[in-house]
Amino acid sequence: MIDNFQNGIDPYLQRVKVLYVEDEDVIRDSIARFLKRRIKNLLLASNGREGLEIYKNENPDIVVTDIMMPQMNGIDMSAAIKSINDDTPIIITSAFNDEDYFLKSIDIGVIKYIKKPVNNNDLLNALVKVARAVSQQKEIEAKNEFIRTILDNNPTFIMITDIEEIYFLNSSFLNFLGFETFDEFLEKGKNVNRFMVVKEDSFYKGKSFNVWIKEAIAGEKTDCIVHMAGKDQLKSEARAYIIHANAIPELQTRKRYLVTFTDISHIECDRKMFQDLATKDALTNIFNRKKFEDELKKEIERSLRYNNYLSLIIFDIDHFKSVNDTYGHPTGDYVLKEITKLVTENIRKYDIFARYGGEEFVILTPETNLAGAKDLAEKIREIIQDSVFKEVGKVTCSFGVSEYVKQEDPAGFIKKADYALYIAKNKGRNRVKAVEKEHSFFFNLPY
Repeated sequence: MIDNFQNGIDPYLQRVKVLYVEDEDVIRDSIARFLKRRIKNLLLASNGREGLEIYKNENPDIVVTDIMMPQMNGIDMSAAIKSINDDTPIIITSAFNDEDYFLKSIDIGVIKYIKKPVNNNDLLNALVKVARAVSQQKEIEAKNEFIRTILDNNPTFIMITDIEEIYFLNSSFLNFLGFETFDEFLEKGKNVNRFMVVKEDSFYKGKSFNVWIKEAIAGEKTDCIVHMAGKDQLKSEARAYIIHANAIPELQTRKRYLVTFTDISHIECDRKMFQDLATKDALTNIFNRKKFEDELKKEIERSLRYNNYLSLIIFDIDHFKSVNDTYGHPTGDYVLKEITKLVTENIRKYDIFARYGGEEFVILTPETNLAGAKDLAEKIREIIQDSVFKEVGKVTCSFGVSEYVKQEDPAGFIKKADYALYIAKNKGRNRVKAVEKEHSFFFNLPY
């Protein structure tokens, strides 16, 4: 192997620090002269205790030591070194052919046992082999540290997982969750699920970590978006993160994945803003007519699927034109918004409330029959009638109610409620009317 060295010097030996411990001065000086011509950083010690102190202070990469020495023998020193850093490679030199020492060396983890008198070339070959391994390991560790630094300083949350367990979270992710180190995260038995905020359409709703992360990694969902609130955040402050995953090419029995969580809250806000512009009425901030018609189709399908009741209330403000003409459009807008507020406060969360046009509103009431819808309409009518609107004073509304009938299309359903509203107005306004059996002939309904 020495023949391959350029000028007898191996470049790997120039990169490592070697500690040579030998109590016999003649042997130590002779081998030290030989090694100093080939090793840039060579440390010398004359006994085990001195060698251990030098090791603690200098942290050499490789240790070469004799066994039989005063104050502390090579075996005890090696054991002490291994207790500090088990990865330190140790080469033993000894004139004794003692099986007990040999077995102890193996137990400690000594990588090479060289008989005295030491052949310089044998020792050098052993050192070169170990130095190369040490240098390569340092390069790997340096690359890993470089990668870790990049990952830790990346504002994107990064996780390494095999689906069943989490093996790494970068500093950005740990800080967000409220942990200083990954070990602290593991020690406290935490998992990311406790930081997840469930929305109505969350793909991870009711699922354990290994189930939803598997779905995200497999790409079973087009957009895997999770909402998370950090340690010091309220659930209402949860931000949106989109998940991307890539398999890590490594020789592992269980495949691992690099999973990134990219903050898209600003995109979500923009998306919600544009969605609101497309689906909300600009003045009252409730659903507009287009959105109502979309929801109506969905609720009809759900009603048919589960054989549930479905009713519709249409109402408008009595003599609203005179409000605008007398008090002006700003006051008219105020009345529209106040009525919207009153109605919103007195319907269920899953009732669908929309501005149908001008001063006309609609309320879709799932799982409610005609009688229930009439009661709700009457309740709202009384609340509006009993309210006082600034400048205007009293305002009343007229209501039309209908119940969905199988085989009926959405237009027919709306037409019935609209006809009931027409009757309410003709009967003197400020009242609730419904399409009862006596009106069925007009719509050719199967009563």
